Amino acid sequence: MEQLLPKNQIYLDEEVKEEYPTVALGEEGNSFNFRQLKNIRPLCFHCGDRNLSYGQKYFWHRCASFKHFYCYYCFDFSLKRFTHTCIGNEPILDECKTIEHLLCGKIKFECKWEGCKKIFCGSNLKKHEMSCDKQPKRECPVQDCQWSGKLDEMGREHFKQHEDSKLILRNVVLKFESDKTYYLLILGKFVKVEYSTEELGEVYEHNVDLGVCKDTLNGVKPVGLVSVNHMLLKKIDGSGSVKSIRKNVILFVYFEDE
Repeated sequence: MEQLLPKNQIYLDEEVKEEYPTVALGEEGNSFNFRQLKNIRPLCFHCGDRNLSYGQKYFWHRCASFKHFYCYYCFDFSLKRFTHTCIGNEPILDECKTIEHLLCGKIKFECKWEGCKKIFCGSNLKKHEMSCDKQPKRECPVQDCQWSGKLDEMGREHFKQHEDSKLILRNVVLKFESDKTYYLLILGKFVKVEYSTEELGEVYEHNVDLGVCKDTLNGVKPVGLVSVNHMLLKKIDGSGSVKSIRKNVILFVYFEDE
């Protein structure tokens, strides 16, 4: 699934170079070298976000080899917070104001859209790319809807006409509404989540169906983790059902190699 990750070019400004003399761009310009580490790509492996940290309280996490990073949000809702294992069962380490963590927080990135020359830090990049005038128009993911436009317009204005649908511009549903269709934007792809629930006495059955909207993916598929209070109830591959005493469950969706 690494082919879906964004490839923004990195910009190392003069303050970064002065503070970290050994930092340099990697082979393709979308990674960097620092000390003995080569071709580090500072982005979340699940959602592609460059904003790896959330303020001073929450920090990003990485595998022991520095190959995979996770923003705090994905680290928490993918339940890696409890398993602390990455691809190939490699351990995940917490980063708490290490020099690498501080460096990643200061690196800037070029906008990914062709023709845009603007540069932002990780915390502001996503907001700009959603509203950038250089982005190609995106077709609404709802079946039979022909509207197309910018992503911020889609979320702010257009989706109001789809009363039975909800657009979420990231990869987790925190609160479900029964019989409503959800559209998640994950690594530039729209994933459709059809959800329904049935009350079975003192237990609820939650039904989830996942699919990629108006697109074909080769070698990867969306999967979902259904959880309650950070306890995994079931991993959904395509479609599935899970029972819980809770009326509401959380769904975290990510792409996995087939």
